[in-house]
Amino acid sequence: MGPPRGDMPAEIRTGRRWWREGAPLLVAMVVLVAFRLHAFDLPLETDECNYIYTGARLLEGDRLYVDVWDHQPPGVFWLFAGVISVFGDQPEVFRRLVTVVSVVVLGLIWVVVRRTVGAGAAALAALLFAICNADPGMAGEGCNREIFMNAFAVGALGLLVRGRHPGRRDLLLAGLLLGLGSTIKTVMAAQWALLAVWVLVSAWQSAGHGQRIARAAGAVALFAAGPAAVWVAVFGYFALAGRLGPFYEAAFTFNLVYSDVAASYWQRFVDFFRAPVHQYVFTSTWPLWIAAGSAAVALAVSRRGKRSGEAGGAVVCYLVGSYLAVCLPGQFWPHYYYLMLPPLVIVLGTGIGHFASPPRSARSARLGRWIALGVAGLVIASMLVMQTRHYLLVPTLRITDQRYDSRDLWGRAQGENVARVTEPADTILVYAQDVGVYYYSGRRAATRYTMVRALEEQYPGYENRRALLLEEVKANRPRLALMIDEPFPALYEYLMAHYEVTGVDYHDRRTDEPIMFVLADKTRPVEKIDWNWHRSSVLPE
Repeated sequence: MGPPRGDMPAEIRTGRRWWREGAPLLVAMVVLVAFRLHAFDLPLETDECNYIYTGARLLEGDRLYVDVWDHQPPGVFWLFAGVISVFGDQPEVFRRLVTVVSVVVLGLIWVVVRRTVGAGAAALAALLFAICNADPGMAGEGCNREIFMNAFAVGALGLLVRGRHPGRRDLLLAGLLLGLGSTIKTVMAAQWALLAVWVLVSAWQSAGHGQRIARAAGAVALFAAGPAAVWVAVFGYFALAGRLGPFYEAAFTFNLVYSDVAASYWQRFVDFFRAPVHQYVFTSTWPLWIAAGSAAVALAVSRRGKRSGEAGGAVVCYLVGSYLAVCLPGQFWPHYYYLMLPPLVIVLGTGIGHFASPPRSARSARLGRWIALGVAGLVIASMLVMQTRHYLLVPTLRITDQRYDSRDLWGRAQGENVARVTEPADTILVYAQDVGVYYYSGRRAATRYTMVRALEEQYPGYENRRALLLEEVKANRPRLALMIDEPFPALYEYLMAHYEVTGVDYHDRRTDEPIMFVLADKTRPVEKIDWNWHRSSVLPE
């Protein structure tokens, strides 16, 4: 027998404790990497290709919002440009990137839950995130912006719950992280706003009666200082670069209109649960949503005067803020929901840990622990079954077939076709939302508008954007034009006068219905090839 615990050297006790706590974390990290490897070889989807293509253009000296246009804030493009400058722009670079970022998020989740309720609950939250991190319903296997946004948000939450009440430095740094994340997608303002409510309440409760207003106002001001500094710097940069107008018009004016959907404003908060764009968002994770929702309600109504209860308010605010952030755009693309994954597992882990450790005087302490362990085991087992069924046992190339009708596979195939019949110096025009064709062909777009949704009539300013596109197409004269969406009249007239049809792609099921016309410049004809791609070429029926 070993010495009594009290006689054991402190460094040995500490080492054993950290091994006992760290081993589950290491297991969760291995599980996360293993799950992500299943979809490692999938083609990149349109949004992912857009970030890479635009980032590469910036490295070539092009100007964001002028030479290459998107309605997103600049952070994601600067991030991808930095990664490309160091590691290149091959697909595996970005698969590795999101794997590393996901491991970081997992570690941050573990830290948050360990600080609030303990190591056991932290292990549960980390393992759940590892199992669900590549969830196909939320497009988790890709490298969308939400993965990076989660790192900033969970990092900020970790700072806020580091002590009983956040200190001045923690408030400043947490706000700074959320501000940096908002340059990737501005909806992170909703997460900041809900956490600011918690900061205000926490500061109010920690102050004496005569200092409450000053303490609460000062805490919120510190929490707001980080985002303010970030956005002053961003606006200042574009003002000095002479692009303040184009930047504001794209990232703010257009974005507000883009979010103005046909339904009433409040309807979007109900539509969240319907997942109108992709009805399979919840299919592979519904046990987690139910368990986390129940835990959130329990934490919200809990009145226990303990640290886990106080921090529980922060994680519930983070959950609600993330829900608002998903709803605000009004579009509900599957990857939007990925913002919810970290708060779901954090709330569930915090809730189980909170109710598994009632006050020592509670007669039901042991029963509470057993119930908590049972719930944790049930959720883990159910999520393993769901992710195995809907993800691990699904052939790799079929993972995105249900979600986006294999648009990623189509984009890669047509990009390769374009590269086959054109020269590297040629420009092309893809009149659709399929930037994957630009990326996989290695060809430059003849216009700044790589995604042409901004040219649709429901968006104010479309006339000016159409005029710019036509002017750029004439100046850069693409070798090929791939027409998926219907062109506006002036562009149609120009193409009919100077281009001829060289290929057609037909619908896979309605085989007499064209979905793409390929037009070639009459003065520079291209090799005749078969442009009619069918998913059966990579997905046998």
